[in-house]
Amino acid sequence: MSVFDNYRTIAWPHRFHGRLVVDTIAGGTPSDPKVTEGWLRTKLADKDDLLRDRVNETMFERGMSEDEAVELVDAQRHLNGFKRDEHGLYIDGRCLKAALKEAASIAANAGKLSTKGWGNPDNATWKKGLKGWFPEHVFVLEDRLHLGVHEASAVVQRFVHTHRGSAIQYEEIVEKADISFTVVTDYDFSEKEWAMLWLTGEQQGIGAARSQGCGRYAVVEWEEM
Repeated sequence: MSVFDNYRTIAWPHRFHGRLVVDTIAGGTPSDPKVTEGWLRTKLADKDDLLRDRVNETMFERGMSEDEAVELVDAQRHLNGFKRDEHGLYIDGRCLKAALKEAASIAANAGKLSTKGWGNPDNATWKKGLKGWFPEHVFVLEDRLHLGVHEASAVVQRFVHTHRGSAIQYEEIVEKADISFTVVTDYDFSEKEWAMLWLTGEQQGIGAARSQGCGRYAVVEWEEM
């Protein structure tokens, strides 16, 4: 708790409760936290030795046979999913902040929002363009946005193509994810401005695999607190 908490409502006078229902949200977090570490270590050691060590660790940690551990390690190397805690699956709050920032830029580019002149109406010197101004004045309070479930609805497979070649990518998805959140801002957006932000965001989506049609949502609750 901040020693300045009694001034919080003055610093951030506008607080909103919101709720999204996402048709299909895809996870973008590698399921095995050692994937990145392992990739770096391949520069220094033989890949087979690293995989063998990981299989041995998995056998010990999970009480599996070697065949079961090999299958699990191989699957984890290609699976993106969601973070988990005692309340179920979740995405980071920063994901929604990034989605709002993207929606603001797209809406402004289409003329739905002004691109310039954001800031104190009585001080033209400090006004900024929307792209730079928005992330400094709109915040999502939650660090974790839970999806309302403890297990993914399914794991889908797709092919990805990069400059390194083609590969099979597995992704966890959750259908009808229900996400509650809190937004604070020190700017008094009009109802129309919020509508342009959210209606744009609904089509742009949130989460991974949005180019594949995932992540589109509906704002089912939005009220000032």
